[in-house]
Amino acid sequence: MHKAYNGILAVALIISVGAALLLGSTHLSLTALLQGDPDALKLAINYRLPRIIVAVVGGAMIGLSGNLLQLVLRNHLVDASILGIMNGSQFLTLCLIVLIPALTHLNVVIAAICGMLLLIGWRIVIPKQRSTMQLILVGIATAMTFQSLTQLTSEGFGVPLPSLSTVTWGQTWQLLIVLVLGLMLLIIVWPQLKYFALSSEQLRLLKVPETRLLYFILCIVGMWAGAVTGLLGVIFFLGAVLPQMSRLMAPHAKSQALFAPTALWGSLLLLNADTLARTIVAPTELPTSAVLLAISGPLFVLLLIKGGRKHA
Repeated sequence: MHKAYNGILAVALIISVGAALLLGSTHLSLTALLQGDPDALKLAINYRLPRIIVAVVGGAMIGLSGNLLQLVLRNHLVDASILGIMNGSQFLTLCLIVLIPALTHLNVVIAAICGMLLLIGWRIVIPKQRSTMQLILVGIATAMTFQSLTQLTSEGFGVPLPSLSTVTWGQTWQLLIVLVLGLMLLIIVWPQLKYFALSSEQLRLLKVPETRLLYFILCIVGMWAGAVTGLLGVIFFLGAVLPQMSRLMAPHAKSQALFAPTALWGSLLLLNADTLARTIVAPTELPTSAVLLAISGPLFVLLLIKGGRKHA
C-alpha cells in the first residue's frame, strides 16, 4: 500500500513538473523544446528549470523538516513557521545583507545558518514543559514580531524580500548543497529516530542520549527551514500540515515511514501552487507563498480543531 501510494505521488509530481515547464505567462511548446528552439530553451533553462527545482526540493525540505520537528518534539501541531523560526531567519538574513551587501549572493546559506542557530536558541530559551497551545501562541507571536521587523527593514532600506520569481541558478545550487548536508546528517541519526516514539523517561532508562539527538535533529530542521525561507520567504503552516496529509493514507505507519510521502506531498503542493501563481492571472504573477497559505491555512485550522485538545 505504501509503495503504491508513493508511486502515485511520484507520477503526479512528474506530470506537475512537465506542466510547470510548459505553462506560465509565456506558454512553451513541447515541440519547440524538442526541436531545440533557442528562445524556448533559453526560457526553460534560465528561468523555468531553476524555479521548478527550487519548488520541488524546497517543498520536500519543508515536509521533511516538519516531520522531523514533530517527531522529536512529540507534537503533531508544530513546524518551523509556527515556532517563528522562518520569520526570524528571514529577518536576520535581511539584516546581514543590509549590513554587508557583499553577502547578498550567499543569502540561502546565510538563511540556513540563521535558521539553525535560531532553532537551537529557541530550544534553550523555551522551557520544555509547555502545552501545545502555549507553544503555538508564543510561536505565532514571535513570528508576527519578526515579520513586522522584516517588513520595516525591507521597506526602510529598499531590499526586496525573496520570491520564486527571482530565483537564480546560483541560489538553486546553494539550496541543493544545504539539502545534501542535511541528508548526510540525517543518515547518521536515522537508526536512532525510532527512539522518539518512546517517552523521555523510557529513554533515560535505556540510556539513550535524547538531548544530543534532539539538538542534532534541530540543526537539520533549522538549516532546511532557513534555506527555504531564504529563497521563498515564509510559508506558514505547510510544514505542520504535510505530515498529517501523509498520515491520512497510512494512519498506523511509523513516523519514519511517512518521510517519503511527506516529501512528495510538499513538492507537489509547492510546485503546483507556483504554477497557479504564474498562470491564473497571467501575465501578472501572484505570490506563491500567498497561494500556499490559502491552501495550508484552512487545513491547519481543521488540524487544530481535530487535534488541539488531544495534544494540549
